[in-house]
Amino acid sequence: MALSCDEKLENFAEEVTVDAKRMCNQMDEQAKKELQEKTNAGKEEISAQTQEFILRETEKIKKEKSLEISKAGTKARQSYFRYGGEVSSRVFECVQKRLADFMESGLYADYLLQCCKNVMQKTKTGLVVYHMPSDEGTMEKVKTGLEVDFDLSGVEFVKDETIKMGGLRFFDRTKNILVNDAFEEKTERAKELLNAIMSPHFTKVES
Repeated sequence: MALSCDEKLENFAEEVTVDAKRMCNQMDEQAKKELQEKTNAGKEEISAQTQEFILRETEKIKKEKSLEISKAGTKARQSYFRYGGEVSSRVFECVQKRLADFMESGLYADYLLQCCKNVMQKTKTGLVVYHMPSDEGTMEKVKTGLEVDFDLSGVEFVKDETIKMGGLRFFDRTKNILVNDAFEEKTERAKELLNAIMSPHFTKVES
């Protein structure tokens, strides 16, 4: 039975509608696929840019902090030398005052006598004892004390202008040995020890 014109038009309309829906679905799927691909690509690009930014900023911060730490270290060392110098000066001002008081007391002559005895127990002859010029009177007392136990014929007592703080230097001619017991030498050794003790506490920079 032949289809009427209306039926043919109706069938054609249905086919067109089905085709149109199929094409719409295909286009929709394609659009979703492209959107997903672009979204994924965008995420990857953003992630890469973010990672690059983080690394760049991290390096920048590290350099800034490194510079700050370096400056802090320099500042700390400068502070140490300034503060260490002040501490050392104060300490040795007190030391010099104590030494001056000690030399004014009767204990100073006893100290010099004991120093001489300690050296002369090991060196009997060829000994030169150097003393501060202003200690000449004190050294007479020392010689008197030494004569009780030692023969001073092989010992020479010499004024030494380089000794300004007190104490003695001994030179053993037979062994060519110098024993420096002057207060200048003792003070310098004490300063070195003080600096060695203080240095780790003031030069260390905490990170």
